[in-house]
Amino acid sequence: MLALLAGGSYVGVRFALARGERTEAAPERTVTPDRTETQPEGGAASVPATDPAGTEVPAPPSLAKPVVVDRFDLGQEPEGVTVSPDSKTLFVADQNSKDVHIVDVASKKVDVVKVPNTPRFLALSADGGRLYVTLFENNFTGNGLAVIDTAKKSLVKTIRTGPRPFEPAVAPDGTVWVPIHNGARVEIYDPQSLTETARISVPPNPHWIVFTPDGATAFTANHESSQISVVNVADRLVRKNFKVGRSPHALAVTPDGERLVVTNYDLDTVEVYDTGDQRLIHKVTVGKEPQAVMISADGEHAYIVNEGSDTLSVIALDDGKVVSTVGVGDSPRVNAISPDGRRLYVTDGGAKTVTVLRTTEE
Repeated sequence: MLALLAGGSYVGVRFALARGERTEAAPERTVTPDRTETQPEGGAASVPATDPAGTEVPAPPSLAKPVVVDRFDLGQEPEGVTVSPDSKTLFVADQNSKDVHIVDVASKKVDVVKVPNTPRFLALSADGGRLYVTLFENNFTGNGLAVIDTAKKSLVKTIRTGPRPFEPAVAPDGTVWVPIHNGARVEIYDPQSLTETARISVPPNPHWIVFTPDGATAFTANHESSQISVVNVADRLVRKNFKVGRSPHALAVTPDGERLVVTNYDLDTVEVYDTGDQRLIHKVTVGKEPQAVMISADGEHAYIVNEGSDTLSVIALDDGKVVSTVGVGDSPRVNAISPDGRRLYVTDGGAKTVTVLRTTEE
């Protein structure tokens, strides 16, 4: 999907899949949801669930083999995806259009918010009130960050960014971090003023950003330099860059903050590192072109989207083994787990669908 450039050292301011392992067939598509359009006005640790009294509820045990329960048509080429804090709403960027889809999970009703340029990836504010969408065209013009009011389902503002903004992330302090693929930097935006407040230089071609649960450390996946940057959030300084397999595309941190999971797109592998000392703990071969990763709410499993093999690999994080492989739609791109830990959503860009998997017992 992305050309690999030779990368060297730079300092700036998923385990063996058994051959012949069977994959689970996915169900036929359901009917295309109804849609209404809204015209514009002028990552990756699970959030603990709480009961009505606000008491934290233990995450339900995750399945070693998720079950495909639905697949529905959506847009022209669904890519970025995220889920509301109450697990009731799905947000999807349609990268072959200028549409951001807002899907009611129960009814499958779809609202569409138009954005000025092609939407790519998404991040939600902690309260779910703001959706941040990165934008760019195939010729690398139209670079920006669209801000959507999720209650009004309307565009609030579009901010111009550096070239090719990838997967944004909202820090625990509410600031919005945007990796600039063609700019070798991360841009940081204030959520109130919606202006850029800081920049952090990283190795070339950052794709993904995740934070430890305590908000102290950020990690960036720098794709074509095959490095991960370790950033001290308080002073916005890169503490360390360390080499990984090749072409890291996506990252996820376990809910306990102890493990960092890295997908190596061009090696068909996943690596698991200690977040404290960046020691390699596990390395595994998964499907072809692992593009995205999510961690189950209980922290037991990593769900890997393999774009080149149309599968989802499930890794047990305690011993670093692939425990199952599940078939999804054509050319899967990104996945998102619901905050209640019960559903995993996979965007199937080539099939123009979203695959829904049950990740716990009912």
